[in-house]
Amino acid sequence: MIQPRKRRTKVISRFTLTEILVVSAIVASIPTGAYVRAKQKAAEIECLNNMRQVGIAINAFQISNGEYPKAAFFPENPKKDANSIRVILGDDLKSDKVWVCPGMPEALREKGLTWVYNDTLAGKATVKDPSKTWMLIEFSCVSKKVPSAHPGGYNIVFADGHVETCKILPEDILKNQQAIIERLARLHEFASNCSR
Repeated sequence: MIQPRKRRTKVISRFTLTEILVVSAIVASIPTGAYVRAKQKAAEIECLNNMRQVGIAINAFQISNGEYPKAAFFPENPKKDANSIRVILGDDLKSDKVWVCPGMPEALREKGLTWVYNDTLAGKATVKDPSKTWMLIEFSCVSKKVPSAHPGGYNIVFADGHVETCKILPEDILKNQQAIIERLARLHEFASNCSR
């Protein structure tokens, strides 16, 4: 016996005015400060993840080559200079987004690198205390004009591979910060134009 065809009915889902008003009330009740903090925390986490990937690539380079990359503290052109950590590790990390912190000012993100490299590691085979030796830190740590991108402080990658957010900068950055600021100000006029 042939079965009769079942009629297909198309169900159209719509929201009622009451449902829309309830959702609107919930969204409106979220304090603006909480939203801003959540957005900042998301940028901090994305930055930590990006830095972790670059830190892994630096450690892999050190293991493969027997020394840390001979990279500049912060090159003139991070996307093209041969002494840029980004160019040196470029084959391992192809995404442009991995090289920047989303919380940094646009002028820095456009340069293609928002971190500085610990050039005292360049060419070294090992370091004495990897858990306390920084490899990468956010550019804002050397600028009086660019505030920290994160409320928790500065994201830092250490030579043992761990990444953390610190309010207190590594001691060698503090000792050399004024000289670093002056050098970067001469090399990168954009740093003095950044404000956020």
